[in-house]
Amino acid sequence: MVRNEADLVEPWVRHNLAFLDGMAIIDHGSIDGTLDILKHLAAERAPLILVDGKAPGYLQEQMTTALAREVFARTGADFVIPLDADEFLKTPSREALRRALAAIPARMHGLLHWLTYVPDYARPAADIVALLRGARRRAAERQVFHKAVVTRHLTTTPDARLGDGNHYVAAVLGGRLEDAPPHARVRAEHAAIAHVPIRSADQLVAKVATKKLARVAAGRDWQPDAASQTAYDAVVAGRPLDAATLTEHAVNWSVPRGWWQPASEVALVDDPFLRAAPLRYTPPAAASPLPVVLAAVERMVVRLAGARSRA
Repeated sequence: MVRNEADLVEPWVRHNLAFLDGMAIIDHGSIDGTLDILKHLAAERAPLILVDGKAPGYLQEQMTTALAREVFARTGADFVIPLDADEFLKTPSREALRRALAAIPARMHGLLHWLTYVPDYARPAADIVALLRGARRRAAERQVFHKAVVTRHLTTTPDARLGDGNHYVAAVLGGRLEDAPPHARVRAEHAAIAHVPIRSADQLVAKVATKKLARVAAGRDWQPDAASQTAYDAVVAGRPLDAATLTEHAVNWSVPRGWWQPASEVALVDDPFLRAAPLRYTPPAAASPLPVVLAAVERMVVRLAGARSRA
């Protein structure tokens, strides 16, 4: 499920399609040209299923679970890997990924390690590909997360739903990780997820502001010490989003605020993940956050006004 990712969506699709048979993508009300880029890619005969999803609330788990079930019903897929637009499959080869997924036991789902990558914000990159190729991996994840690999077992468990952030498959909607059935962990050297949470100051502002609005609309606000909430607080407080601040937030992404480390104490290592791919439709920079945020506010206000008039 993507929203306002025009600066990233083309390399994201081209990279991940090097390893996957197809991608089913929900465009969640983008206004920055993301959907147009996806349509251009589909016109190249890229194996894409495009879904228009304009609901203002952030109901990611329900929407991605429904789409996974649709993919299993419509195709011969054995696995569905829910990816955000800042997540890239990291694997030596398509065959290595295929072998790793085939090793997941029957009637189980899998887990891929979630690895944090941090670009060099102090050295402007020529384009998004250069920025991603220059990103370095956090040497050790202080808060270990995974992303789910959904198997066809989902079709035999009608109550199962993807859990918060698509990090696991829960037994029921809203189910906790500790109550989820066992998952098979894939070894990181065979396949993992490269996660690049921050690309620029404009992208960060648009990301945390629109997600905050959508989560409030869905009644699922962030915890006060969540990394996304901390970034949102920094934006609201008018803190300068310079290279040092972006690095501080990126190296501590997914870590509760009370556990943050100074960026100088976080080791980063070179571990490239991005495949070479042409850029034909990508704009030179992320969209200005103001129109993106205003569009999100307008959708919510229109929906609220409609609900009041009906009441």
